[in-house]
Amino acid sequence: MRSFAALITILALLGIGGCGKKENIRKKAKSPVAESNRSLPPSSPAIHRFNIRDIDRRETRLEFRGDHATFRRIRQPIVLITLLADWCPPCRGMLPYLSRLQSENRDDIFVIGVLVHSDLDDEALRRLMERYETNFFISNHPDNDALGSYLAKRYKLGENYPLPLTLIYKNGTYQMHISGAVPLEMLQSIVDQFKEKKTKKD
Repeated sequence: MRSFAALITILALLGIGGCGKKENIRKKAKSPVAESNRSLPPSSPAIHRFNIRDIDRRETRLEFRGDHATFRRIRQPIVLITLLADWCPPCRGMLPYLSRLQSENRDDIFVIGVLVHSDLDDEALRRLMERYETNFFISNHPDNDALGSYLAKRYKLGENYPLPLTLIYKNGTYQMHISGAVPLEMLQSIVDQFKEKKTKKD
């Protein structure tokens, strides 16, 4: 099997772009880059709390302390948080991929979409999700922009961080992030790497 380091190298070489903030799309488009946690800043003892809520008003809380996160009411060991915007074409293109990833790995992963830099109400978001046959949790909570800014700052991605931005946690610990859109096969390969690590330990 291809080593995890080789997988990260492939991600770095992929030429699929992303979007920055709405007013800075042209300036901030980037290629997707995955980074391991080896280059991250030291953990902070402060706890940062954010609420997320979907269009059916289901709400839960995410808590972050450095590279550790607590996902209340989520039982799956692998959590993907994807920051996205309705006006970002690569973000919309990722919706079917994330839906299929959730469907095919239901026992192992939980996908959280976080709508940022957007003024969509719940009904408009519902229509968008129906259009793209989206089946995973997308938050439309007032905390969303603060959550996005916190994660971007934590991993040194800048104020105008690229979208979509996917962060991966396993058993509550940060593993890596992916800047920009990537194909479903690449997402599945990354998830399989983390699933395999769990199997080897078991």
